[in-house]
Amino acid sequence: MSLPNNSLNDTTKRKELAIIKTSLYLFDFIFITAVGLFIFKTVQQNSEMKKKVQYFLLCHHLLCCSLFSCFGVAYNTIRALAVESPKIVFWIIFGVQVAIGEGVLITLTLMTLNRCFAVCWPFRYISLVHTVKHKVMICVWIITMFKSMCLLLIEGKDKSPEDMFEVVPSCSIVLDGLFARTMGIILILFLGAIIIVSYCLLCREGKHAGHFNSSNNKARKTIIIHGLHLSLLLFPPLIIIAVKRPSENFILNLTAFVVFSFAQCFSPVVYGLRNKELQTKLFNRQRIMSRVILGKCRHSFLPP
Repeated sequence: MSLPNNSLNDTTKRKELAIIKTSLYLFDFIFITAVGLFIFKTVQQNSEMKKKVQYFLLCHHLLCCSLFSCFGVAYNTIRALAVESPKIVFWIIFGVQVAIGEGVLITLTLMTLNRCFAVCWPFRYISLVHTVKHKVMICVWIITMFKSMCLLLIEGKDKSPEDMFEVVPSCSIVLDGLFARTMGIILILFLGAIIIVSYCLLCREGKHAGHFNSSNNKARKTIIIHGLHLSLLLFPPLIIIAVKRPSENFILNLTAFVVFSFAQCFSPVVYGLRNKELQTKLFNRQRIMSRVILGKCRHSFLPP
């Protein structure tokens, strides 16, 4: 008699978790998209900023964050409402979200590598990075999508076509196999190692150049903020992937997801709005827009 009760409790907890995830994903999508569009327009309207690789990577990172949240809203809304649809539809939506989520972490790693190359090897930086930036981003999108597709094929190799196209409520967990979870953990650890090595090289170069002296609090503060933000983006996914049954570790899974969600939400602030050059361009653009709107309002009140 206990098995049906346990199954019912698992389904209930999954639906509760899906509802909470939908709300957080929706908040992230609205915030990241709003701030991201503001940053996109500012970068596109400035010819000097368009040429810089750091803003090219930042725009791609914000695009990945926005799309990841969008697919998160779609997938978890379907699960929360238990919408009946072929299994293959749920698998495709989740597979695309996983690929874009990997793109979020990979673009963060590329942003760190870009800063490391710019500081540690400035003479080779321009000739190397500027020539490969578009090729690298194309490869990132292709590799992440291909990897996700392969994992879905491996996950569903034991299922028949009739089973994959069976219309069922979306309560099952996708990519929950040992191989898929192991590959996810390896990828996060690999990217984390690259980020740690890059920041170690940056700190070493900064000390040699005298940027981390007692009077330069901003450099140390930036390193601390970036390190904390990256930790909050890398460790929670490790916990979520490592937990095989979310319903049995509901609080742990939910806490890790909430931390990851808010960390992702702060990405446009940490890497965009805290940037001095971008701050100046944003404020100047806002002033111009305010003057234009004020001028139109004054003109509308003038007598004909």
